[in-house]
Parts: sequence; C-alpha cells; structure tokens
Amino acid sequence: MTIVVAAGAAAAEWLRRPAWTWVAAVAVLLAVLLVLGRPWTGWRRRVLAAGLAGLVLALAVVQWRLSAIESRWPEQRKLRVTAASERLDGDLHAAYHRAERLTEAAVAASAAGDREAAFAQLERLVPAAGPEMSVVILDGAGLPWAWAGRHRLPPAAQGDSIGARATGYYVELEARRHTPEGRLAVAGVLIWAHPAVPDRGRSLAELFRERTEVGLTVYPPNTAPDSADVFDYADSTTAGRRVLFSVRPVPPEQGAAKERAYQSGSRLVTWLVLIVIGLGLSVTARPLERLALLAALVWLAVRAPVGPALGLQPLFSPATFFRPVLGPLSGSAGVLTLVGLLLTVGGVWLWRKRLPRRWYGVGLGGALLLVSPYLISSLGRGITPPADGVSIGLWLSWHLALMVSASALIVPTAALFRGQSAETRSWAHIAAGVVLALAASIIGVLVWSPRGGWPDWYTFLWTPALLLVTLPAPRWAVITGIALVAGSSSALVTWGAELAGRVQVAQRDVARLGDEPDPLAVPLLERFGEELRRSPPPEGASAMYALWHGSAIGSQGYPSHLALWSGQGALVDELVLDSLDLPPSLLSTMVRGLPASDTLEVAQVLRVPGVHYVLLVRVGSDEVMTAAVGPRSELVLRGRVGRLLDPGSQQSPLYRLTLSPPADPSAATPRPRWKRQGWSVRNEYPLELTGGRRVVRSRCSSGARW
Repeated sequence: MTIVVAAGAAAAEWLRRPAWTWVAAVAVLLAVLLVLGRPWTGWRRRVLAAGLAGLVLALAVVQWRLSAIESRWPEQRKLRVTAASERLDGDLHAAYHRAERLTEAAVAASAAGDREAAFAQLERLVPAAGPEMSVVILDGAGLPWAWAGRHRLPPAAQGDSIGARATGYYVELEARRHTPEGRLAVAGVLIWAHPAVPDRGRSLAELFRERTEVGLTVYPPNTAPDSADVFDYADSTTAGRRVLFSVRPVPPEQGAAKERAYQSGSRLVTWLVLIVIGLGLSVTARPLERLALLAALVWLAVRAPVGPALGLQPLFSPATFFRPVLGPLSGSAGVLTLVGLLLTVGGVWLWRKRLPRRWYGVGLGGALLLVSPYLISSLGRGITPPADGVSIGLWLSWHLALMVSASALIVPTAALFRGQSAETRSWAHIAAGVVLALAASIIGVLVWSPRGGWPDWYTFLWTPALLLVTLPAPRWAVITGIALVAGSSSALVTWGAELAGRVQVAQRDVARLGDEPDPLAVPLLERFGEELRRSPPPEGASAMYALWHGSAIGSQGYPSHLALWSGQGALVDELVLDSLDLPPSLLSTMVRGLPASDTLEVAQVLRVPGVHYVLLVRVGSDEVMTAAVGPRSELVLRGRVGRLLDPGSQQSPLYRLTLSPPADPSAATPRPRWKRQGWSVRNEYPLELTGGRRVVRSRCSSGARW
C-alpha cells in the first residue's frame, strides 16, 4: 500500500502544479507495483493495478495536451478552428431539421381542434435538451392560439417557410407551416444570445462553444465582414436559396484553452485517484495501511484543488471557512472534515486495541477533554457566511466539519480511558453525559452575546459531559453518547459562528453608508467611461445595458442607473436597474453643467443613504450618457428591471436594514451597540445625510436551524 499512497501523493502534486516530473513519478511507482506485486491473485489486486495504470495514462494525456497548448499554440488553435468549422454546418442543419419537425408536429396538434389538448401536446414536443426551442400556433388573426417553450422574440405571422430573425440580443432560426384550419405554426431555435443575457446557456452558439472550445459570432444577412473565416448559412426558401445569417468562428484564447484542458483533466485525475485509494482500502486489511490511505486522501484535499473537480466548491473553499489555527488542515470545511474522519478512525482503532490504562494515557486523555471545547470554539470562528445567504447544504457542511473535529478528540480519549478490564454493563453515566450536553447547549443558546460570543465560564460546562461519555461503557452506549455530545456541541458552535458572521457582514454594509467614500467606484467608472468613448454611441436602454454588463464595474454588484440625455439635459432614454436617490432633475442639471470642453467627468454626490457617484460621458455630437452608482447596501432596493435582468441576485439576506426618517436635531444620538433581543440581534447607527441625521437599524435573525 506504500506505493498506492505515494502515487496518490504524486498525483496530488500534479493537480497542484502540472509537470512531467509527477507523471514520471506515478509511472515509476506503477512499474514497481507490477514487479513487486506478483503473483496477481484476486480480482481486487488486478483491478487496483488497472486503476493505477489508468491514472498514469490520464496524467500523460492531460499533460501532453497542456504542453501542446503552451508550446504549440498556433498549431493547436488552427486544429480547433478547423474541427469546429467542419462541425458547424452539420449543427446548423440539425437545428433547421429540429425546427421543421417541431413545426410539422405543431400542425398535427392544431388539427385536433382542442386548444387545451394542443397546449399539452406542444409542451411534450418541445425538447428539454439541446438548443433552446419554442413553438406557437397563431390563429387567422395572427394571435397566439397555443404555444410552448420560451419565446425570446414575439411571434410574427409574416415570414418565409424558413427564415431567421435577429435583434441586438438574439438570433433565432424559424420554420413556418400553414395548417388546413387556417392557422400558422411557427417553431424557433435559439442560435445566438448576447453575452449580457444571463441565461443563454442553451443557445446553439453556447452549446457549440462548450463542445468545441470555439465561440460563434452571428451576423444578420449582408452585415458580416468580408473575411474568409465567415460562414454563410443559406437554405432553400419560397423565394429561392438565400443567406439566412452568417457565422464567424472565434477561437479561444491560449489561457482559456489551457484552463479548460486543465479543468477537464483534473476532474478525471481526481476521480481516478479516489478510485485507486478506494481500491486500496478494499485490498488491504491492516489498520495502519488503511490509515495511511486515508492520510493520502487528506493530502490530496490539502494540496490539490479538489473542490472544483468534484463539484464541491463551497465545501473546499476558504471563502466560506478558514481558520489558521491548524494551518492547511483547517483551510476549508472539507479538509477539516477529512482530517477529523482520519483521527476519528484512528481513535476507533485504538479503542478496539484495548490499550492498558496508564497514568500518562489518562493524563493525555484529560488534556484532550480540556482542550476540545476551546479548539472547537476556535474552529467555529472560521465560518464565513456568504453575503447572499447561507444554504442548508453549506450550513450542514460546517456542522459536519465541527462534529467530526469534536469526535477526533473525544474518541481517542475514550480509547485511552477504556483499559483492558471487562466492560461494565452500566450506561447510566453515558445518559447523564448526554443530558448535561443537551443542557449545556440550551444554556449556550441563552447566554450567547453578539459582543463576544460565550462568557469564559461557559466552556467549562462541557467538561463533565465530555468526561462522562468517554468513561468505559458498552460499545453501543459509548458510540451513541459521543455522537450526541459531538453533534450538539458542533451544532451550537455552528449556530453561534454563523450568527457572528451575519453581524460582521451587517457591520461592513453599514460602514459603506453615510459620507464614507468608496475607493473603487471612481477608477472603475473612469475605466467604463474610456470604454464608452471607444465604443459606438448607444442608441437606447438595451445598448447601454449591453455596455454596462460587459464592463468591469458592471460585475461588481453596484446599484446602478443608466440614462441617455441630450446636450440640453432632456432625457432620451433610461434604465433603472436600482432605486438610487438621484432625481432626474439633479441628473439633468449635472448634464447641462458638463463643460463643452470635457468629454468625461465623475461627480460625487452625498445622497440617501450614502455617497453616490455619477459618470458623465459625451457619446455623440449632442448626447451625454450618465452612469450612476450608489453604495452597495441592502438599503438600496433593486428596481423591477434589475430583478428581471438578474433574477439570480434575489437571495435570502443575512440581515435586515431599515432607515429612519430625518430625526429631531434635539433628540439623543443612539450609541452603536449590538444587543440580543429574543431570537434576534439588533443595533442602531446614526448617519449624517442630506436632510439631517438619520438612524440605520440593523437586525440579524438568530433562529436556530436545528
């Protein structure tokens, strides 16, 4: 098993930093295993050797691909574009045939005459996989009679039997068929969607990019540049054969291609390492060898980015859990969980060995009991709730990490206390320990304070419960007692740590209010302004949103308002993404006040609830575009358009903020201080704003999940 452990460690180092050195190391270990492992009796041993050989092959292939991208990128890029171009015509014709088949099926559904049945039949006909499709049956007046799927563009009765419609955001391929009943069936396939569209993953262009690494730029007829790379998609229509749209392949950047090759390869290598370790566990029966294999699993989690490879990014991310008390072993909830499982399994092995009870063993066990409450409480401070809310899965991952960490200390202690004497049948002390642990948990919920967590004396309440469940007792009683004590303590610490994290996030939000400037807003707005000056002038709200969505500041989560003005301050068009305290009259005055010699200016305005920044850019001979951002706070509400364009941003907040009306100048100013009131934590912050002093009231719910 030493060879398997070493191979797993070498593969982990390859995942951390790919190099031919680690591939050669795993290959050498495979050769040693093949030589020393003879005779190969038993199917498990043969499968283990095959799994290790598969790991070597996967490492070699992925490393070759990475090396080819690094050293021969022009050749690799050409190969990708050539292969994609050969496939493009087939994918476009397949989309056309999909639309035709869906149209013919819609004609058959219309023939039944039952509208309700037509809805149900069309719903079954629209495929759930592949390019996004929609279908509609229009009556003689051109009104929808039955439909299914998602319609990106409003259905139109006018058009050829096969055609394409394009806007600034979508290109759709459509097929039309008339029915004997005088209706019209129209089926559409989404060919392309603008990058500003949040849910464009099922467009044919995005699916094509996922399969070939080559993107597609789609042009309406007769608008594509004159280039040999442009592919004209033409088909037969009632007016003859004509071009429906044009497509130009966009090869990936070298960095993106390398990252994609590494991601797909690391996923395969990670799973193969897990399979090899699992096969090793099934082959060996020696406890120390199994512990060594589990240690290799911990090494893999510590050294390699296994979270993205396994689809468990939050579990292995330091963004949601990090505590330097154990170094890299407490760098994420997933790593801490594996370390706790390893130590717990080691403790079970010691417990089964029935070590003789010695004074130093009892002393070591007593030290572990005294340390464990403080260590678990310290580890709990590593919990960092995301600003957009905590899912039940993330909460359970924190709970599991702390629970196995507690077990990693309690189980070895029980093994040191057990001794070699016959087990007593009494388990009353185990029950007493569980009762004390539950009582300590209830007390912990009641005495927790937002200004420091638990008082110093509280930790000692857990010592009697820990001592009682580690004393000798029947095996089932010891297992049950340890599980209940570890589970209750970890649930309590997770609850307190999450609530403390909510308080910290609320404090950071309030710190951005009032007259506190934002150091990032001005440079980001100036950068966006330079991009605007290099781009074609936007003609309306959709063009402004496309420019904003593709910018650096548009991805930072700033509440925003975009508007287009004439040089005299008349509003031409606007896009209210968020509810900013910037009335049109104020913006119009700022536009009129922009000097004729200036083409770009960033103004700072103190409004409610904080500092707002307004970018003014001349985008034409007589037009000015404004881009305004406010403080990133829960007090700034999303507008209807903003909720529609970014529905994923509506998450359950960690806290609630409310802003009072202007206060009486003679009224006493509240002193900011977090207070526990029942199942919530509250605070009040005074702010000096336009119109007088106001008070921000923050509230964090402390309702327990368990």
